[in-house]
Amino acid sequence: MTTSRFGMRVGVVLMSVGILALGTGCAAKRVASNSGDQSETMKGKAEDSRKVENVKEESVVSVGSPLSTDGSSPKEPGGSLAARSTPEGRTSSSRSPGAADVPDMTSLGDIYFDFDQYNIRSDAQAILEGNSKWLRNEPGKALVIEGHCDERGTLAYNLVLGEKRAKSAKRYLEDLGIPASRIQTTSYGEVRPFCKDHNEGCWSKNRRAHFVIQ
Repeated sequence: MTTSRFGMRVGVVLMSVGILALGTGCAAKRVASNSGDQSETMKGKAEDSRKVENVKEESVVSVGSPLSTDGSSPKEPGGSLAARSTPEGRTSSSRSPGAADVPDMTSLGDIYFDFDQYNIRSDAQAILEGNSKWLRNEPGKALVIEGHCDERGTLAYNLVLGEKRAKSAKRYLEDLGIPASRIQTTSYGEVRPFCKDHNEGCWSKNRRAHFVIQ
């Protein structure tokens, strides 16, 4: 009788241990399952994040200016910058016949005179030659040569001196082949000074022949 009770107790204990072991296993399985679910969830979020980043990068590339295969900026429509037309309808690299001999200017160069003189100085000769080349290549243009003086001397005297300076420049251009009919002269004496200071540095700039294209 005692042995039977002892056996029953042992059976109950073993059964309890089995139940506990089964419960622990189920709990561990649930934890492992939850961990797996969380891992799958995190993995899915990471993949979604990478997809969003890829979409952003593609958007930036599509909005920005495309680059050429060599990494340089794209060329403007119509070809390279060197071949782009100027406002006159010519390419920037084109030159008209004889352009190498013609000064690139929008106005002709002035020449200067010594005090109380109207003869053409050596440094003025090169300027007059450049002016004559421009005039020969612009046959439709006329010219007015203004004679100017510094403030020293009377008004009447400087008007005469200014006229002599303008006529000296005209004769020089005529000798270079410019028709006299294209050139007029006038004198302003001292009344239109380029510089208004009262010193030789300023006066030397006022003793001049100024060329006005018509």
